[in-house]
Amino acid sequence: MAITTSSGAAAWNFTLRQGSEFNPVMTMTDDNGRPMDLTGWSMTMNIARGVNMTPLLTINSSASSGSRIILGGTAGTIQIVITGADTASLESYGLPMAASLTQYPVTKLGLHELVFVAADGTPGCLFEGIVNLEQKVPA
Repeated sequence: MAITTSSGAAAWNFTLRQGSEFNPVMTMTDDNGRPMDLTGWSMTMNIARGVNMTPLLTINSSASSGSRIILGGTAGTIQIVITGADTASLESYGLPMAASLTQYPVTKLGLHELVFVAADGTPGCLFEGIVNLEQKVPA
C-alpha cells in the first residue's frame, strides 16, 4: 500500500483476527511516488470503541518490542505490528455482520487513527477508519 503526502488522512478499514498477529507494511511516498524519509518521525495508532473514548489499544513507534509501529527511515516504510496476545485480549460488540454468518463471526471493534509528528514537528493524521474483529471460535 502506498500513501501519498497530498492525500490527507486516508480512510483505511481493516479486520483483526482474534489471537493472530496483524502486521501490514506500507510505504509513504511523496507526490512524485518517491519514498519519504521518515527518519525522526514518530507515529501512534489508537483503537477505541468510538470518538473521544478511552483507547482499547495504543501502539507507537517508540516501542521496540510487542505491539508497535516500525518506521523504515529513508525507505519510507511503516509496519504496524499488533501481537496475537493483544488481538486475543480484544472484545468486540454487536451482532456479526451478515456476510460473515457462514464464516467465523466478524463484528465491529471500533475506530482507529494513525497520527504522526514529522521530523520538523508538524503533526498530522495519516489514516483513520473502522476496525472489525474476527472472533476466535472456542475449541
